[in-house]
Amino acid sequence: MYRPRFLLIIVEKPFTISAMNDFLLTEYRQALADPSFRLTAERLILKCGVRADLKGSDSLVDAVILYGTDMCSRFCEIYRIIGAVRNVKPKSIMRGISYAITQAFDLSARLSEMIGTTIPPDHVHSGLVIAYLGKLFKNPELSLYA
Repeated sequence: MYRPRFLLIIVEKPFTISAMNDFLLTEYRQALADPSFRLTAERLILKCGVRADLKGSDSLVDAVILYGTDMCSRFCEIYRIIGAVRNVKPKSIMRGISYAITQAFDLSARLSEMIGTTIPPDHVHSGLVIAYLGKLFKNPELSLYA
């Protein structure tokens, strides 16, 4: 008689943050719906050449707001929060943001011009874009957020 040596248990993780209570989710929703935050983040993203008609551009705006307001600084957690707010899987959020970034025309040159440092085109990825745009979001000279 064959007896398996290992027991494989597959646990499916829910795509919402189970530890996130209603109060935190409400706080995140309010921050993401703030008109001045959205206007500032949308301006930064459009300056970089990200097309507004792509589904991931709205998620990128949300990610910049969360990172820029210091509500969250870990990218996986940012994707989870946006997924919980939009009731979508975090992987879908990450894919949408990555797609919006790859479809942007000349993103590395425009972002380099905005931050004053040269970024090679092959080094551009979603974490880098969110981090730099989040830092620009906090800068009172460039944004409405002070």
